[in-house]
Amino acid sequence: MQNDILFDNIYIGHSIEDAEKLKSETFDLKIIAEKAEEEASAPKPSDKPESPMDLNFKDDPVHYIKEKFDLFLTIAKRDPIEAIKFVPEVAGGLGVLAVTVLAIVISLATMGSGAAPTKEQVKDAAKKAKDATVEAKDKAAEAVASGAEKAQAEANKRTTRSSAT
Repeated sequence: MQNDILFDNIYIGHSIEDAEKLKSETFDLKIIAEKAEEEASAPKPSDKPESPMDLNFKDDPVHYIKEKFDLFLTIAKRDPIEAIKFVPEVAGGLGVLAVTVLAIVISLATMGSGAAPTKEQVKDAAKKAKDATVEAKDKAAEAVASGAEKAQAEANKRTTRSSAT
């Protein structure tokens, strides 16, 4: 199709011969050119990098990680310090992985030693919470009552002063 044209090669009629003639005059000629243009504008397949140092993480993350890890292992077999210096991202990743696994193991070990509270402990905690609630409610009621008394006394004091003058 051409630019700015939404539909092309439309035939409205009843004759199959006329439709075939229009197809051979328009569609059959254009389809060959369109396919050739599409193949020419298609992206070329990129060559794979020759060495792990030419890899890019954004291109293929899984391949990147595998190649870097293989390079790290190859160098680490000869000299582990050199491997850490040459491929620090793999060494850092392995260090983070080891710390994470260690933290999970420690948290699971400490979590297993704590027992669930007994029914008596739960009842005691509920009773303490209920008592604290009742005490807070009583204090609030007392504060409201004393506040109302103070307001009443203040109102009486003001009335007596204004009536005295």
